[in-house]
Amino acid sequence: TERIEHTLKTALPGARVARFDRDTATGQRMHELLRQFREGELDVLVGTQMLAKGHDFPRVTLVGVLLAETGLRVPDFRAAERTFQLLTQVAGRAGRGERPGQVLVQSWAPEHPAIMSALGHDHPGFLSQELERRRLSAYPPFSHLALLELRHTDHQRTATAARTLAEALRSHGSDARGPVAAGVAKLRGVHRYHVLLRAETRGTLHGQLKWVQRVAPTALPQGVQLFVDVDPADFS
Repeated sequence: TERIEHTLKTALPGARVARFDRDTATGQRMHELLRQFREGELDVLVGTQMLAKGHDFPRVTLVGVLLAETGLRVPDFRAAERTFQLLTQVAGRAGRGERPGQVLVQSWAPEHPAIMSALGHDHPGFLSQELERRRLSAYPPFSHLALLELRHTDHQRTATAARTLAEALRSHGSDARGPVAAGVAKLRGVHRYHVLLRAETRGTLHGQLKWVQRVAPTALPQGVQLFVDVDPADFS
């Protein structure tokens, strides 16, 4: 965002440009930036996803999105849904007043269904494709998930624990995927590995988790912590 802000100030020397991200929009400063933009004291506001939701700017006639496919790269089965939702929301910031709006989207993957559907305002089309993709991959709403996260300060011990747990689950007849390093593999000196547990019914999933709770204390290396997240909202 800082680089884009600098580029816009160079390209539009007469425009009043400001940046709205975690570095600049904190506390009272956040409300002040939004007020200035809403009241026309700023011409261009460069921001992150923080700007996409819940703001009403009647003066906005142009919205630009850079790298629209970024959200598709995250290891989450909802990535396409969230990208479609975000593009739809940010596009709704333009033309909310009396003047019509325009939305420009830049992407290295413009043919992706989430991006094409968002630009075409094709909610039914996206829903149909996404549900079929999830059905074929056995992802929610056609299954139930639990994310098992293992943590320890020693990388090898964490990786071994995750592998041991995944193999034990598969031997028990469970649908266990992984292990893989977490999206944020190391956080404040602690290594993190994930095992994804999937089941067709909620009851089956709970039964498998009860089994994990029974065997984990003796099966895992000493000191390794196990965290269970049912219906995980975040895979990072």
